[in-house]
Amino acid sequence: MSGSSRLERFEKLIKDVSGYFEWVGVAGILMMFFANLADVIGAKFFRSPLPGALEVISFMQVVAITPAIAFGLFLGSHLEIDFIVEKFPKTLKTILSLLVSALCFILFVFVFWQGLEYGYSLQKSGEIGSVSKLPLFPFAYLFSVSCLPVIFFYVIKLMKTLKVKR
Repeated sequence: MSGSSRLERFEKLIKDVSGYFEWVGVAGILMMFFANLADVIGAKFFRSPLPGALEVISFMQVVAITPAIAFGLFLGSHLEIDFIVEKFPKTLKTILSLLVSALCFILFVFVFWQGLEYGYSLQKSGEIGSVSKLPLFPFAYLFSVSCLPVIFFYVIKLMKTLKVKR
């Protein structure tokens, strides 16, 4: 099995995992919607808003956004400013691509690690939402684990760039 086909299989695996993570994000959006709906209906019709609705919606933003980051990278839907780089020679483009991918890789490894540490500190302290009483650590762990497909995306991008360079 060639290195190329292994890389392609690995890329497909990470893309598939990112797709599953995106569905977690969709669930987060739906939970935000239903929490907001319950809050409005409760407040308008029953004079009893959903306690902690704003808190729940805020937590669900983490669930909605962070798992979808990697899939957005695979789709190419994140903002890129490349109109200047397009005019550079191929060698300089390759060097810049390597540099940017390496910096993004390092950044997301750091975010992953810090997210795990933060989640552990929240779990250890037993910190909960002030009104909703939801524990905060699962959201920190989700944030951190959502960085893994992003990290692997940049590993793949680095490997592809190095392969093109050879």
